Amino acid sequence: MTPLKIRLKTLTPLWTGGVEAGKVDRIHETGILGSLRWWYEAIVRGLGGKVCDPTTPSCIYDPDKPDNGLCDVCRVFGATGWRRRFRLTILDQTQPDTSSPKQIGADRPINPKTNRKPTWWFPDHPRSGNLTIQIQSLAQDFPAEVIGGLLQFMADWAALGARAQMGFGIVEPVSGRIDTRQLYDWLVATTGSHKNSDPALPSLQNLFLARIQLQHATDQDTFNLKYDLRQLFAGKKNVDLRHFIMGTVKGGRMAAKVKVSRPYDGLMRVWGWIPQKANVYQGSWDREAVVNAMHNHLQIHYNLQVWREINSPRDTVAPSNSDVQVFLQSLLEIEEEDDAT
Repeated sequence: MTPLKIRLKTLTPLWTGGVEAGKVDRIHETGILGSLRWWYEAIVRGLGGKVCDPTTPSCIYDPDKPDNGLCDVCRVFGATGWRRRFRLTILDQTQPDTSSPKQIGADRPINPKTNRKPTWWFPDHPRSGNLTIQIQSLAQDFPAEVIGGLLQFMADWAALGARAQMGFGIVEPVSGRIDTRQLYDWLVATTGSHKNSDPALPSLQNLFLARIQLQHATDQDTFNLKYDLRQLFAGKKNVDLRHFIMGTVKGGRMAAKVKVSRPYDGLMRVWGWIPQKANVYQGSWDREAVVNAMHNHLQIHYNLQVWREINSPRDTVAPSNSDVQVFLQSLLEIEEEDDAT
């Protein structure tokens, strides 16, 4: 089977970590595979597929169990006793991006308690340039184009690699759009209708994907926006809520559920997932209020180009659409096939 080769260029620097903690010696396959799997899981959950619990040991291949003991994601990305359905290798032509500063501060009011502006530090320079991702199918029944389509989805809406919350990882295929039809067809054909997705985990049902226009923006604008979104949930009563939404490194480290890209081509991306249920602070959980606060901030202070969210009047393409397959088709820019042909 001929490998699928996809050449990408970075629109914002890329980070995947390395052998030495905090250093980016090259683009590592594990960092790319991790972000691919995260998005595949979110899409499969949204379609009602079976995804193993990330807080417990993953699936183990057992031919005596239904579906061989594998969830819809592990069947593709591998599990104990079951190899991944594809091999991913990287031809890395990127270079350290020394123009990306190791310290960035938000241009916001000085904190009266610490007399410092909010600042973020990076132990190493990220990487920029071109890279080629080669996808080799390892099973006759698995098309490499499934992963190619997933890469295009991430190039359109999210980021590749690690530290997306710091604005890294926006990429673009060099030779035009990658066909996403085989990804969609594969998902529809292989994802069972378990209808048991955990509402506390990321899925198409609780994601939002947005782009804002911001001409002449700099990296500082990313961190200004990160700070402003964090301040939407300011106040002692909202400390746990703020940490839950925007992340924290204090105490028990918690990853941010909202990501903001660095500027590229006059645009910035804001995306994330806010669960339907959460136990983050005293009082009732109101997902609608949290998402609406962020949407209103972007709409008031920026030129909000697009906002995608299933079953929501905020969606700028198909407001209040509740059909998850139609929503996914729209995100993948797939036109419905004519049933009459």
